[in-house]
Amino acid sequence: MILNLIFVPIAVLAAIGVLLGAKIALWWLPLLLIGGYLATVVVYFLILSIASLLMPKKAPARCNPLCRWLIAHTMHWLMPFAAIRVVLLGAEKIPDCPCVFVSNHRSDFDPLTLLAALRHRKLVYISKQENFKIPVVGPFMRCGGFISLDRGNGLRAVKTLQTAAEHMKSDAIDIGIYPEGTRSRTGKLLRFKPGACYLAQQAEAPIVVLTTQGTERISKRFFLKPLRVELKVVEVIDVDRVMRADQNDLTAELQQIVASNLPNETSAEA
Repeated sequence: MILNLIFVPIAVLAAIGVLLGAKIALWWLPLLLIGGYLATVVVYFLILSIASLLMPKKAPARCNPLCRWLIAHTMHWLMPFAAIRVVLLGAEKIPDCPCVFVSNHRSDFDPLTLLAALRHRKLVYISKQENFKIPVVGPFMRCGGFISLDRGNGLRAVKTLQTAAEHMKSDAIDIGIYPEGTRSRTGKLLRFKPGACYLAQQAEAPIVVLTTQGTERISKRFFLKPLRVELKVVEVIDVDRVMRADQNDLTAELQQIVASNLPNETSAEA
């Protein structure tokens, strides 16, 4: 992990310095290492907090690659720090071009896990407006190219998807979107909406279909017990199929692909 390459040496040097300078017993070293590591984590997030206050209140014309990089790599570092093991299966199927990523939606942690797993790709998400109001997180999302969606206004939502498609073409980025529109609180797959297919057709991009399992348990076991989260690329809808398909038919196909690859999933809730 890149961030650990920063934190660990600082913690080690700080611990050794204190140990040698104060002539403390050697058995204190593990405590000093842990303390030094936690201190560098606090300093890191303090720097991010200050930086977020200096960011523009409106989305810039072009996304900031550094902000996007920081989001993805911070998520990659936080997952094992919180005892979460993210496993991505089928990554070799993902085309080397801008893609639309779709999956079932079980938890607020869903996009964080995929961002961590695909940290080397230029992945951003279409997200609800409320997320952009979260302190520290919101400004980095906005500057990192994440796209705010007004779920209560159909015309604005269509315009947002058109803008997202333009960003995919101009900035060569991937965009993640959850076709259910919101997370399923029961774990049962909700009915897919056609927004993801509309976006893919507007951007002339393939659709990468994934399943997400285990994220609904994160909030209950956060830091307390190791947890495995599995993300699986189950199919890729190539550009030719995307452009030829009727949006409603393609949406139904996406839902069937996801449902057939989830255990005990046979139908969707309305």
